[in-house]
Amino acid sequence: MDYIKSKLKEAREAIDKKDYKTALENCNEIVQYDDKNYMIHLFLGVSNFNLNNLAAAEKSYNTAFKLQKIPAPLRGLVELYNRTNENDKLSNTLKELIPLTSDEQKKKETIFRLIEISGVLKDYKTTIDFISPILFENEKSGSDDNEQSKTDRIKLLEKFEEANYQYYLNTLKTKIDEKLREKNIPIVDYSKSHVLGAIQHTPEQKQERDRIEFELNKSLINNFNLKVYEELLSKNNIDILTNEQMIRIYTHFIQILIGKRRIYSSEENKDEEKQKQLRKEIKENCERMNELLSTPIYSLETLINLLEEQFDFNDDDDEVDGNDGNQEAVVESNNQNNQLYEKINEISNTLTNKYPNRGLGWIGLGFYKVFKLKDYSEQSKQLIEKGFSNAGSTDSLLGYLALSKWYLKVENHERVRDIVKKSMIVYDQKQKAVGGADYFNNIFIKLQLILVESLSFNCNFELASSLLESLIKKFPIHFNSLTFSQSKLNFYSIKDYKKSKELFESIVNNNSNNSNNNNNNNDINSNDNKLKNKKIIELSNVYLVWLKILLKESKESLIKSKDRLKEIIELNGETGNSYLNYYVYGLILIELNRDGGVEGSSGDDSFIIQQFLKSAKLNSNHSDTFAKLGTLYKKIDQKERSKKCYQKSLQLDILNGEAGFELGEIYAESGQTSLVMSLYKEITDFCLSPKQIKRFPINVVKCSWAFYRLAIYQMDNKDIHNSVVSLLNAIKGEPLNESYWRTLAEAYRRQFKYVAALKSLKKAEEILDNENRIATDINFQIATLSKTLGLYDDAINEYDRVLKQLENNVPSLKGKAECLLQLSIEQYKFRNFRQSLIHLQLAESSIKIALEKENNFHSLWRLYADISSYFLNLPNDNNNNNNNNNNNNNNNNNNNNNNNNNNYDYLIEKSKQSSNAYFNCVRIHSNAHSLQDLSIGYYNQYIIYKNYLKQYQQEKNLKVTKEETENLLKSSIKCVVEALNLSPSDPMLWNLLGVVLMDKFPAQSQHALIRSIQLDSSKSEPYNNLTLLYFEYGFIEQSDKSLMIAKNNNIDSIISWSLQGLINEVKSSNNSNKDNNNNNNNSSTGREDYNYIDNALESSPIGQGLLGYGITSLLEGYSETSYSVLYKYVELNPNSIEGNNSLALVYSHQNDYENSEKHFKSALNLLSNSKTTTKNSSSNNNESKITLNNNNNSNCSIGSILFSDKPLNDGIEFSNDEKLKYVKINLSRTQYHLGKFDEALETIKPYITTIPATSEPSLSNSILFELVSLIYCKLNKLNESIDAMKKAISQIPKSLETATIRKQNLLYTLAKIQYSCSGGYKQIDTIVKTLEAIIAIDKRFYKAWYYLAAVYIDCGKNDLAKNVLIKLQTTVEQLESNSYLLLSKIHLLNNEIEEARKQLQKLIHLFPLDPIGWTSLAELEMKYFINNNNQSSSNNDPCNLPLSLLNHSLNKKQHQEYSGMGQLSVGPDHKVLQPPTIKELEIIAKANLYDLQSPWTKCLDNAIVIMKRIIHSNPLSKSNNNIQPWIHLQNLHYWRSLYTDNKEDWESTKSCWNVVQYLTLSTTKTTTEDFKFQQILIELEFKLALSIISEGDTTTTTTDEFDKLISNYQKQTNFTNEKKSVLLSLEAKKYLRQGDKVKALSILKEALKLEPNSIPTYYNLSDIYQSNDQLDASLLCLNRSLLILKQQQSSSPSKQTNNNNGLILTTLSKIIRNYCIQKKFKEALKLLEENLTNNNYLDNPVIKLLKGILIIGSSKLTNNNLKQFTNDMKNALNLLEESSTINSKLSLTNFYSAVVQFNLKNFNLSDVLLQKELNLTPSLSLQINSLQEKIKQFTK
Repeated sequence: MDYIKSKLKEAREAIDKKDYKTALENCNEIVQYDDKNYMIHLFLGVSNFNLNNLAAAEKSYNTAFKLQKIPAPLRGLVELYNRTNENDKLSNTLKELIPLTSDEQKKKETIFRLIEISGVLKDYKTTIDFISPILFENEKSGSDDNEQSKTDRIKLLEKFEEANYQYYLNTLKTKIDEKLREKNIPIVDYSKSHVLGAIQHTPEQKQERDRIEFELNKSLINNFNLKVYEELLSKNNIDILTNEQMIRIYTHFIQILIGKRRIYSSEENKDEEKQKQLRKEIKENCERMNELLSTPIYSLETLINLLEEQFDFNDDDDEVDGNDGNQEAVVESNNQNNQLYEKINEISNTLTNKYPNRGLGWIGLGFYKVFKLKDYSEQSKQLIEKGFSNAGSTDSLLGYLALSKWYLKVENHERVRDIVKKSMIVYDQKQKAVGGADYFNNIFIKLQLILVESLSFNCNFELASSLLESLIKKFPIHFNSLTFSQSKLNFYSIKDYKKSKELFESIVNNNSNNSNNNNNNNDINSNDNKLKNKKIIELSNVYLVWLKILLKESKESLIKSKDRLKEIIELNGETGNSYLNYYVYGLILIELNRDGGVEGSSGDDSFIIQQFLKSAKLNSNHSDTFAKLGTLYKKIDQKERSKKCYQKSLQLDILNGEAGFELGEIYAESGQTSLVMSLYKEITDFCLSPKQIKRFPINVVKCSWAFYRLAIYQMDNKDIHNSVVSLLNAIKGEPLNESYWRTLAEAYRRQFKYVAALKSLKKAEEILDNENRIATDINFQIATLSKTLGLYDDAINEYDRVLKQLENNVPSLKGKAECLLQLSIEQYKFRNFRQSLIHLQLAESSIKIALEKENNFHSLWRLYADISSYFLNLPNDNNNNNNNNNNNNNNNNNNNNNNNNNNYDYLIEKSKQSSNAYFNCVRIHSNAHSLQDLSIGYYNQYIIYKNYLKQYQQEKNLKVTKEETENLLKSSIKCVVEALNLSPSDPMLWNLLGVVLMDKFPAQSQHALIRSIQLDSSKSEPYNNLTLLYFEYGFIEQSDKSLMIAKNNNIDSIISWSLQGLINEVKSSNNSNKDNNNNNNNSSTGREDYNYIDNALESSPIGQGLLGYGITSLLEGYSETSYSVLYKYVELNPNSIEGNNSLALVYSHQNDYENSEKHFKSALNLLSNSKTTTKNSSSNNNESKITLNNNNNSNCSIGSILFSDKPLNDGIEFSNDEKLKYVKINLSRTQYHLGKFDEALETIKPYITTIPATSEPSLSNSILFELVSLIYCKLNKLNESIDAMKKAISQIPKSLETATIRKQNLLYTLAKIQYSCSGGYKQIDTIVKTLEAIIAIDKRFYKAWYYLAAVYIDCGKNDLAKNVLIKLQTTVEQLESNSYLLLSKIHLLNNEIEEARKQLQKLIHLFPLDPIGWTSLAELEMKYFINNNNQSSSNNDPCNLPLSLLNHSLNKKQHQEYSGMGQLSVGPDHKVLQPPTIKELEIIAKANLYDLQSPWTKCLDNAIVIMKRIIHSNPLSKSNNNIQPWIHLQNLHYWRSLYTDNKEDWESTKSCWNVVQYLTLSTTKTTTEDFKFQQILIELEFKLALSIISEGDTTTTTTDEFDKLISNYQKQTNFTNEKKSVLLSLEAKKYLRQGDKVKALSILKEALKLEPNSIPTYYNLSDIYQSNDQLDASLLCLNRSLLILKQQQSSSPSKQTNNNNGLILTTLSKIIRNYCIQKKFKEALKLLEENLTNNNYLDNPVIKLLKGILIIGSSKLTNNNLKQFTNDMKNALNLLEESSTINSKLSLTNFYSAVVQFNLKNFNLSDVLLQKELNLTPSLSLQINSLQEKIKQFTK
């Protein structure tokens, strides 16, 4: 012990000498002997501390203090921690030291040091705990009041205040967070709420948080000791505390007061007195703060915010703009807002001068300029925007208010809405901040009123009105002010005077109710509000008087209103707002004096003028005042004053209608037209200006009169276009003004826009009808326009309306008759003769009434003549009915004679009537045209008489004589000659003379026609007539030349082309015996000519020309054209033999054999009847024989050539027997096609026996025997068929040009018949000889070669068939595609697949446009080569040809046939596009499924579309119940549903399944068990999918249905274990969809017990394990699957090779994916390479992609392997590029290529590849964006 003490002594001495090293050595020496001695550790601490061994010193001090609780070690630690700045440890040490310190001074120093450290550490609780006792102790002890102690106390008090306030904030936040956690509300940092993806509160959560904060703040803020602030904020403390400290204390104090004020603003604690008191304290403290502390930021901004609350929207002295441009000055009340503006301006100037970076000051200045100075310059806006761009101004409602008003004044209404919208957000925030108090309601209302004004300006009155209504409901305290605004909206803008009146009355009534209730509410009964309400009520009363004037109320009511208004004027005098009083007073005086005045009304005009002058004096900006003054001055004839007043009114409001209209009248009266136009133009231009475009709907109502007046002036100046534009604008203003519509119609009429004019007139008529007004002139104009436009029915109705008002109005009667005549003509064109006759009779009746009233009008008689002439085209009513009867009985000759006689009586009468009417025309006004008409009338009458005499020349009592007939011709000639005397140079008169002379005087006729041509050679009519003249007299060549010129003059002339067809036919007939080739050429010429008159005949069908056109079209191959023409001809001439025969041929050509048979039989019946009646007919009637003689002008028929198979010579006659024969042959052929073989044979049997054996060969006999042979063949009389065919061959004339071709075809048919014999294969030698005979004639008769090969194939002699086709290929140079196609079929029969493929490849190379090659090759590829990995083909396209080319080739199918009803035939060379066959469509659908260049869904969609096309084009029928297309469609939808799992796809699957089920039940075919099970699976799949998808809907029965179904199926005993396993997998799928993975796993394991080798079950298990992150278990299932597949492949290598290969690839891909998830890239790559060595999968693009990904994943760049890494990247890139080449649409290929390029630092290429991948796979956008960001970083 003595040793230790001595060493301690030495250590103390060393420490005193500051020899700390020696002291440390001594202490270290003795501490090992006595480690419990606190002195040793204390000295160790001191020594280490001074030697800067701070850690050891700290340890020693702590040990010493533990051994002895004395202050010394703690003081050492304090000194140590002061050096190390470890404030936390220092604070704790000081807390331990204070109780151990006995010296009060040291203790106090220690406490102050602790307070200082706690402040640094923000340990506000410690600060408060140690300061409070000191402060309270001083108060209790009443310690020294010296200056130093006071100063210390104030400083300590400042620290206490800071700690206390900060502790309050921290405590508030902590408690709020605790409450939020209790309620499971997330804690949000609002300072980071703008960050993308940051957590946000829902509105409900935010509301709850605000409530929690309010409740906690209410309890905490009352804990503040305000006496502390009273002491601190004394003026005496300014010298003690710094300026910053004083500002902070003031700020805290004001914030506490604001917080307290908020408490008293809430609903549950509302105390308005407290609020006012606290507001006063806040204001006073802010002002004191400004005074003491030189206007700091906080106090200035707080004062502005307080002033913001004082804004009063009622005291805004801004001018309220009326929509008329009139301005009502709102009277200033108590200048409250003016004082507010000045105060804001004062504070804002101070704020901006001292703190230019603070925004609120700039906003205040801008607000002052806008609201007080009414400065709407750009500078004002810039001040406000500058404020918003700086700090401290984002929540300034004053700024938003000023900015919205600025934009309103500059008419930027879009920005007004934006600003108001933003301000509403700020308003809501500030409302919450003050506990929902109504401090900012006035600003809110003002903002809404600005929005209302903006909406009104843009004519959105509905929204503006609803906005005002919502304000009235929300702020009932401001009912009068807001209702007044709504009333003026209805008054000025909406013009709803009744609504406006109701609102003004509600204001007046509301004031009465308030007065009666004597409500003591301060806001209502305050002097300010009383004054405001009084002014509003006075103005409301004035407006009510004005409204009474506008609503035309009774004079008694107006007199009372006048007296009331007079009282108001006398009461107020000439104050600022009384201008409206004088104005309305003047209005009411004018109204009362309108009818002579009322007693006591002061009706003197000068008195009234005085009232308006007073109004103008008080408000010189009210436009209506000056307009009324102008009208009054005009009334008293002071025009100059009147004009000046109008000009002043328009200067104030250019749209003032009264001023504008009257000023225009003044200019017009003085002849100043240019000023009128200028005035109207100025008004309308203003209305259409861009600034006013949104107000156009309102403005146009005011100035529609200006548009109308301007339009009239424009129309007078022939500026019709602009006149129409002006009128349309006028109509927009007054759509029910019929004068506007009338004028618009006239403008359109002058533009020749008759349809538009008619519509305008009808609109005017509709307006008049609605007003029960009648205007016959409009009806007449509508009728005239309708007639011009061909709307004859409408015109007749309008003429009837006129006639109803003006009986027997001649123009209307004439117009009606003209319309009826045109309707008759239209009905005639459509062969509706009866209706045509009715219209004509009505027209005749109408014109007769007109003639009775006015019989000296030339136009009436001419119209009457035209109507009478048109009767000649129509049969009379009796004749028409009789003709219908005659159609039913063709043998009733007596009826025919009677009908013809009646018809001639009718024609004679009408022709006389027509001639007499034309004669009256000449009588009234004789001129060339009248004489021409009369000549035509006489000539028509002559023709009728002549035909009548010709038909009834043997009868005795004739109605006309030959002399009368001749006189008519003479009269006609005389009239036309007289007309020529008057107008000798009129070519049409000479043409008419030629026609009239043609029948009797051909030479003179020729002269007249030539004279007509000389006068005008451009017309076709004279040439046509000349052609007819030459043709009639046999001069064919001259007629042809004349006709050529006629066609040149008018290519569309119907007559010219009809004559051309007739001439060509005659020429063809005459020359056919000379040269058969010429016959063909002429026929072609005839066809070309008839093509030209197709359209002409369509519009005006004519008799024999129509028949000839139809027959020529038929002969030349225009099937559809021929049908339409001949059908029309037969309809007009049902008894035509040629017509029925030709139409039957057309039907036969179109395969419509039933109609063909019908018309052939009709032709036979007509021929039989004709043959019967021939015996009784006279010698002049040549019905039995039709002779075509070039020198005889007979009525020949073009159709007769169809009855001949030999050339037509001069004088050749065709008897009825010959016709009968040919028609029967045609009929027999038709019956053959209908399957009526016995009837067909019976029809032509008589002609077989009549042909002598020694007769000369003829084509007709050959055709006859060919038909007989075919019939016998169908009747199974094959020997007779063969004999007849041999006769057909023998009857071919050698002179026939096509004899060789016909012989080959007949031999070919003979070979077919021979093969059809029973045991045809036994006659193979005979058949071969027949076919070889064909080949011997012509080796290029390919059908013989093909048929010979087919015969050999059918007999099983494939080698012989192959030799035949090889011989064909070596013999013939120009081969057909069928030779290669048939040879490929033979190779397939011999199982020579590759050889078949080569033949098809040759086919498509030699015939690339033949679709059969492409489709056959595609079918072969898909059947034998798809997924066959053992093939060496380098082309990986599944079909070995592009799918697009396959589609293209199929769509290019062409067919030479051009027959068939409904199919347009353009000509014999026309090739009709034929659609693909069902088989070809199925090939396309299948090829789409193997298309790798498109997404799988697109492939499925394409296949679905094609299958739908098959079903739509080939619907199922009872005769062909093939359900295969429906099954395909069902399967396609099923696959798509599995892929997308979309409800709509499953619904489609369900629909197809239902159809398949229905068709399966209705078909007789038996279905396999596998098919039935497949249908069960599909049913279960869609029921499961739809039940899971529809969860959450009200329907839940489908889930139960699925459970019931699968339970029933599982109970069936006939299912194999494999099928039961599949059903269990489906059940597991249900649980998996519902999220029950455990149950799903259990069921799948049961399925494996039933079928241990089920690959899909292993896949399902693997997926579930992987989703549970059980990757090892998942990998185990996949490895088991791979093992099973390899075992199956090795056990049966040839069975299902393709399917197994696909499953192996899928399994490998799944295993590799599993490895990639575990980052085992090398193991995955090893597995892939092992399998690639055993199987040739490398050409698969997916494998290439996988290998590339694995190489990328397994390569890591280090400092030592840069070269290896680069090589790996390049290898991976090569694989990825190969994969992309094979399938450019494969997902992930471009992405990983981009990764490689990024690793190789090819950043540009990487970016391009990423963009491609983004286009292909948008779901990878996150990964792509991440890589793109990295690229940007490296490329900066």
